[in-house]
Amino acid sequence: MCVEKTPWEQVIDFHGHTCPEISIGYRVAQIATRELGIRPAPSSELVVTAYTHSCALDAFQVLNRATYGRGNLRVEEKQQHVYHFQYTGTSEGLQISIQAELLDHLVKDHDQMTTREKQNSYLEAIQYILGTEETLFCTIQKL
Repeated sequence: MCVEKTPWEQVIDFHGHTCPEISIGYRVAQIATRELGIRPAPSSELVVTAYTHSCALDAFQVLNRATYGRGNLRVEEKQQHVYHFQYTGTSEGLQISIQAELLDHLVKDHDQMTTREKQNSYLEAIQYILGTEETLFCTIQKL
């Protein structure tokens, strides 16, 4: 018997491990899917532009079907956790910006930690990201 994996499990399998940035991407991808709704036309594709290279991009590849190879996952490096989503053939888009306070909460000096302490720190950060109220997690702006 085959058991279907949850979207979270699919993202983790694709990425290879759990980490705070993959949980950011997972949450952003879900919000974008909800806010954008149904694809406007069968021929339109979702284009995702990220303004930082991070593990979050892997969640977009799995959940939003945006990939580098097809050219609908783009990165314009500005070292900002800001993500723009737009269907081709439409003028409307969606921008999701991660709250600075949330990112500040994740910054820790892992160099002096044991492996167990790092793992615990990552798990706490993931739980914080996935459990934080949406208004404290990000700003959603329709463009």
